[in-house]
Amino acid sequence: MSASATTSVLILRHANILTMDDALTRAEAIAIDRENGRILAVGSSEAMRERYPAARAADMQGRTIVPGFNDCHMHILPYGLDLARADLSPAAGVTSVPELIAALQRWCAQNPQSAWALGNRYDQNVFPGAAHPTRWELDAAFPDRPVYLIQTSKHGAVANSVALRLAGVTRETPDPPGGEIVRDADGEPTGVLLESAMGLVVKAVPAPTASEKVAAIHRAHEALLRAGIASASDLNTHPSEITLYRQAVEQGAPVRMTLCPHAPAFGAPESLPEREAFARQKFEGISSTAGGLRLGPIKLFSDGALTVRTAALRQPYVDGSGTGMLLHEPEELKAYITTAHLRGWQVAVHAIGDRAVELVLDCYEAAEALAPGTTAARRHRVEHAMLLDEGLIARFARQKVIPVVQPEFLARLGDAYVLGLGKERASNINPTASLQRAGVAVPFSSDCPIVPGAPLDGIRAAARRITRAGLLLGPEERIPPVQGLRNYTRCAAYSTFDETSTGTLEPGKRADLTILSDDPTTEGGLEQAQVISVMIGGRIVYGADVW
Repeated sequence: MSASATTSVLILRHANILTMDDALTRAEAIAIDRENGRILAVGSSEAMRERYPAARAADMQGRTIVPGFNDCHMHILPYGLDLARADLSPAAGVTSVPELIAALQRWCAQNPQSAWALGNRYDQNVFPGAAHPTRWELDAAFPDRPVYLIQTSKHGAVANSVALRLAGVTRETPDPPGGEIVRDADGEPTGVLLESAMGLVVKAVPAPTASEKVAAIHRAHEALLRAGIASASDLNTHPSEITLYRQAVEQGAPVRMTLCPHAPAFGAPESLPEREAFARQKFEGISSTAGGLRLGPIKLFSDGALTVRTAALRQPYVDGSGTGMLLHEPEELKAYITTAHLRGWQVAVHAIGDRAVELVLDCYEAAEALAPGTTAARRHRVEHAMLLDEGLIARFARQKVIPVVQPEFLARLGDAYVLGLGKERASNINPTASLQRAGVAVPFSSDCPIVPGAPLDGIRAAARRITRAGLLLGPEERIPPVQGLRNYTRCAAYSTFDETSTGTLEPGKRADLTILSDDPTTEGGLEQAQVISVMIGGRIVYGADVW
């Protein structure tokens, strides 16, 4: 590059740069070509100045620079919609039904235009008796207004009597396949709906307009940038929503997005499209000033969630609530997975309980048998992969399947796991260190909005494995923060076939980076680190005041 051409170069100097390359190299300066949004070089401040004498330089004053965080499993549009609804989480101070009702009443007072009272992220496991709110408790506070509240896992919800009536749900309504209408001893619906039964009421809730959904995507991006996230994957995109994401990108939504269509949205297994044809139809010709839009794996659900006792287990829950449920018959799940595999898709299947994880690995094995030598190249994933034993860990390594985990769950939901599984079994949740010792890449993600989803919180959770109540779960599975950083950057990029462009700070890769106040690989820094700024493709998209 000639001296005259270096005017487009920006040098970030006097920094603590964690490149996350093979050698975990650290550097003091990074040179970025802002015209093409790529990294030119990393090294010392003096070397970068000598190499690019006409470049603009910014003094980072010792701040830490890492690759832009990549949340490879979250829900972008739902997150943006949730941000406009009542936050009923323990973090918002809701630890009982009266507090839930009070928080919902405050939201209703602030949103009088909403015909429904809508809330998210309540966790009955922290309530006295670990009991869901009931329709009758909600009726007392909201006798005339329909109420619909989603449990923190999004695998359960509760509705009041007005909402049930509008949805046509009565004691005669049968449980839908893959779901349950929870009933009292007399057979009367309590208002609690699990898994597919939630859809009975969802269809009655006024749907947001297309413009409201696009606004929600922008709202989610603002929150993602505050958390330092440069790339995010939506792990349950309805094909009809892709145009909304395209519109948001064309309007300047900066975070790079990978969309993962929900397989059953296409219909029966034989209706799944060829991946390449679908990609050409839906993703070609997208313009963007910073971020972008990519097609990721196709998504399936095999079971539910531990917090509502619908995750499929080999052994029963300790509170007598059974062994969970499978959301597809095994042969149907196998048909979806093998068809998707043969039609060119990477497959990502939600599986939390050990029974569900075993089933999904069996299905991947069946896909490999149909096309020997292709499974490793597909990089099939198991989303969550929470309850594992040594045999399942060995299968991940042998079958070259990627477990995509959410370490923040342990910190925020771990006490609920202890209630359902007992402390000994709950200590086996997310055995990250064991997976890594077996040679398995372990991408980190959040499943936001199930939890708030800040990568720094996830890295802290993986290093500590301590619940909200102070319980230490599986201390032998703790990993050092530098490994957590790698899992939230390099490994996450690998899980979406994006590792040649991002995930590390190396020459030729995209200039996607996150600037932190402190070095999270140090003990004090892990506690204190905060996101200061985010750059995507050489553009400062958050924290411009720092510059």
